[in-house]
Amino acid sequence: MPNYPKRSVKSLKKNPSKQHKSNKNTLSKDISEYNNLILQCIPSGVIVINMDGIVTICNPSADSILGIDCTKEKDKSYESVLKGNSHVAQIIKNGMNGETYFRKQIQIKADGGIKWIGISTAILYDDKATPMGVIAVFSDITDVKELESDVKLKERLAAVGELSAGVAHEIRNPLSAIAGYAELLKKGLSEDEIALSVDGIIKETKNLNSIVTNFLSFVRKPQPVFKETDVNALIKEVISMVSLDKNSERIDFNIRTSNALPNIDADPFELKIAFLNIIQNAVQAMPNEGRVTVKSGIQYGMIFIEITDTGGGIPKEIGDRIFNPFFTTKEQGTGLGLAIAHKIIESHDGKIEFKSKKGKGTTFIIRLPMNRVQGFKGSRG
Repeated sequence: MPNYPKRSVKSLKKNPSKQHKSNKNTLSKDISEYNNLILQCIPSGVIVINMDGIVTICNPSADSILGIDCTKEKDKSYESVLKGNSHVAQIIKNGMNGETYFRKQIQIKADGGIKWIGISTAILYDDKATPMGVIAVFSDITDVKELESDVKLKERLAAVGELSAGVAHEIRNPLSAIAGYAELLKKGLSEDEIALSVDGIIKETKNLNSIVTNFLSFVRKPQPVFKETDVNALIKEVISMVSLDKNSERIDFNIRTSNALPNIDADPFELKIAFLNIIQNAVQAMPNEGRVTVKSGIQYGMIFIEITDTGGGIPKEIGDRIFNPFFTTKEQGTGLGLAIAHKIIESHDGKIEFKSKKGKGTTFIIRLPMNRVQGFKGSRG
């Protein structure tokens, strides 16, 4: 072994440690610069707010989308930074209170016009699971919404023809019956036969009125009056109503609502109609006997209501048409119940979907926001 001087040996022992520490600091600096470069370049806006409500990160895309200046606004309160974007500020405020959003679509005012943005939020935690703040990531989806609007216009024009045909078909049946009874009245009938014909005319007139009423319920633009609403209480009320119907005599109703479900901002009258239409549809799917199970709970930052029947299920080939007006596979019915329910849920900024298996039954899932951002739709009661 070479006879190195002691000083040189000490130097060899210390240098690896210094070199490792230097490499570690360089790597940490490189990662920080790399992350900052990503934030500067990505097309999505990113804002980070600490638990004191102070904006700590705000990238250039956030400037462009929201019409703010990060260089001036950083280290200020989010209320001050977003003073012109009340909807975004409300979403971040809800995030500070523990609520998260995923691809929430909202309208904002920016650059002297109106924009649509899709926004997602999450709570930031440290390594001890202590909340550090909220991150909001958002994109300008105005072009997408305009394209959707064009597609919807074409769909609406196509739907007008289908709707007109549906109305004509539904009205023609009772009108034909009324005409038949009227022809009978021209003949020499006994008093009992006259009474029977008159009763028939009255019955078909009521059917006509029901068709027109349901049609108007569908075509009118929903104007829900929002107030604090107990969804679980609405479910139980609707089940009580449906269970009294003679068609429900052989149906077992199973209610499994969550006690943790909070009251929400909604129109109880409109929601009751939506729940009633879906539950009645479930009952009608089981003409002999069966079970309807209604569950409620919280998932993905929203409340959900699941309505499950044990009927024959919805065939795949008609699954994309069940919310269309006047579409029905039943011998009786206008085919407006599910269409009206769908429209009501949408007016509450909610979603409705279904899953079904042939011979196993169908589950309708309704999702409603726990905290409706003020000013989107409807009015406040």
